[in-house]
Amino acid sequence: CHRRITHSHDRTIFTININAKPPTTFTMIRTLFTVAVLAAAAVSTQAFVAPSIGQPALATSTTSLDASRIHAKKEKRQRNRDNMRKFKKGGKRGTSRKKMMRKLQSGAARQVENEFIAKCFLTIPPPVSPEPEKRY
Repeated sequence: CHRRITHSHDRTIFTININAKPPTTFTMIRTLFTVAVLAAAAVSTQAFVAPSIGQPALATSTTSLDASRIHAKKEKRQRNRDNMRKFKKGGKRGTSRKKMMRKLQSGAARQVENEFIAKCFLTIPPPVSPEPEKRY
């Protein structure tokens, strides 16, 4: 026999089986096993579901892909720095008046020193000594 519980609008909310037996251990284990299988299936199928519109597609990218992108960006920055050094325009930029004066002074000092060293190694013929008279 069933007993019906009704609401004030005469709609049946649910029915209770009065003669129902309490569940046995076997049926409880079988129910828990079924719930566990369904939960595992639901978790495993989430990988095959397309991402929702609110999330970008790249939100599921792995760390290794991010690391390779970062590495590529670092390499690109280094290439740009090298090209800037290679193709930079020459000019007066970065040379102060003090630096220019020091360069001129060091060049003059170097020239004087080189002239002195050149004079040290000049070959001078030996002085002519009077020859002694020969006696036979």
